[in-house]
Amino acid sequence: MKEKIFTLIIALVVGIGISANAQLNMGTGVPWGSLGAGEPLVLNEDFSGFTFYHSDSTTDMGNSNNYYDTDGTTVIYGYKNDTTETPILGSTSGKIKYYFDQCAFAPEWKTAWAFKDGGGQTANVSNGFVEISRDYGASGEYLPTVRGSFVVDLRELEFVEVIQWTHSSCGGNKRGVMLEFSLDDGNSWDTLRYQPAGGLWGYSFTKDVMTLEKTSNGYNCQPSAYGMTWEDGIYAENVMLRFGEAGGQVPRIHDLKVYGTYTPPTSVNVVDKEELKIYSFNKKIRISEPADVRVYSIMGNLIKHAVNTNSIQMNDVPNGIYLVKAKNLNSEAVSKVLIR
Repeated sequence: MKEKIFTLIIALVVGIGISANAQLNMGTGVPWGSLGAGEPLVLNEDFSGFTFYHSDSTTDMGNSNNYYDTDGTTVIYGYKNDTTETPILGSTSGKIKYYFDQCAFAPEWKTAWAFKDGGGQTANVSNGFVEISRDYGASGEYLPTVRGSFVVDLRELEFVEVIQWTHSSCGGNKRGVMLEFSLDDGNSWDTLRYQPAGGLWGYSFTKDVMTLEKTSNGYNCQPSAYGMTWEDGIYAENVMLRFGEAGGQVPRIHDLKVYGTYTPPTSVNVVDKEELKIYSFNKKIRISEPADVRVYSIMGNLIKHAVNTNSIQMNDVPNGIYLVKAKNLNSEAVSKVLIR
């Protein structure tokens, strides 16, 4: 059952609360499945359908670049900007859009060290990737590169529950990655997962949905040359994702799976005002506009009631799931929320 919970959860299997001197997790990231996604798979991307665009000849040759031929006039494969889209799984009309800023593409390559030593790469990491440029001040025959990004526009989805994704490094280990999110159409971005090269420090939500604290998460990107897996909870709507570098290195994104809800648009002209939206974070319930609000326990008991308000504080109730009903003159909404 869908729960529109305005809370983002970093899926950390180990390392919560470890000290700076604790043993780092030298594994290959977060195993998939711990969050138990219940929504349908709406995106299963491995970038195999993209056209090759990379300056190097093999996967272990390091990052792509903007390179001049010896005559100093011809720019060959490097990083580029591009925009494309892919269908939402199970839909004939819904689209997920990609916006690439200074990215390279290698749709068939293995991870760098899997290619280099002829071995296998990390489980669930596909061949093929999108490589994101770093900020690199080259000189001489090489043009400098600028920091790039890779945006995934999920705003056509009614609800995004869980994402699973993989990254690797370009020709070496200890390469990190950063994933940001936006819930306001790209006007502001906040960190969902920050995995720098050496590990230990990351970001997690502790106070408010837009407040981040630097905290130990115990993961080290040492094995990134073979690929690493990550799983993160989103539990929100109007979601955009942005992948980028962490610590100055070039990341490669191999896979992205998104679990969520998509409702095809109806052919009926909608004339009513947009439905009220109910959010929950930091032990507070918020409504998209002032309304008469009633909060019920899971057993159906009325817990809170407020008139003409867009927020209700829940500090004095136990953590758990509650039913919220909001109504004003124009619209109404009912939603389950998680208070924690």
